[in-house]
Amino acid sequence: MKSKQIGKMVAAMAMLTALAILSGCTRIPTGSVGVQQHFDGTIDSTSVNPGMYLSILDRYMPIDTTMTRAGVHNLQPKDSNGVALKNVHVVITFQLDPSKVAAFYVKTKELDEEPNGLYITGLKILQESVIPYAVQLATEKSDLATISAHLGDYAETIRQVSVSRLDQLYPDNPIIIKSVTVPDFELPESIQRQVNAKAGYLAELQTIEAQKQVVEQKQQLLQAQATVSANALAQAAHTTGLSVEQIIAWERVAALKALAGAKTGAAVMVGDR
Repeated sequence: MKSKQIGKMVAAMAMLTALAILSGCTRIPTGSVGVQQHFDGTIDSTSVNPGMYLSILDRYMPIDTTMTRAGVHNLQPKDSNGVALKNVHVVITFQLDPSKVAAFYVKTKELDEEPNGLYITGLKILQESVIPYAVQLATEKSDLATISAHLGDYAETIRQVSVSRLDQLYPDNPIIIKSVTVPDFELPESIQRQVNAKAGYLAELQTIEAQKQVVEQKQQLLQAQATVSANALAQAAHTTGLSVEQIIAWERVAALKALAGAKTGAAVMVGDR
């Protein structure tokens, strides 16, 4: 009897031990790396590869290294003339170099939790420091008219300045910026009026050009009709032996007779002379 009780106790203890081990495990999923923090608070500067890790004493933080999109809103940079854009919205797409994540976290201590339970590092640095700096530097290199007309070049300049800024701040920077877009911004009211006026002027030019094309087409049609009439007169003169002037005079007489008949209501017979 005692041996059975001892056996049950051993089994229970084994189960508790297994549960403790399992509850103390951290899974680092594919597409992320782990940052290991020891019980004394120190952090390893080497990233941990995906897998299962016993974390009874140590803590493992899974950091997402896949593609991430982040937005920065309400920026108000000034152009080369000192005129400020309003509510500039920048979207940045980036991912992390897995081999550099842990060392970067050791330096910055920046960690933001994502909805999927993973963490991301470098996001606040981008949103609060690097992107605002890059947007201002890119904006002051040009004027609003040029920026408005070449948003793609403007966004690429922001990306290049951001990369340079990150490399300056963090020599082992893990943030790889894939793209930057500027989907929206507001022009100052005075500039917007100029843009609207220019747009109206261009629209008017397009209307004038369209009208000019219509006039040219009508002229071409009249010329074609005149050519057909001339050819018809020449053919009639050749067939009848009459001169062109005689045929034209005959057509006029026939037209006048038809008009007189239409006014009197009488039937008019038009025959050869």
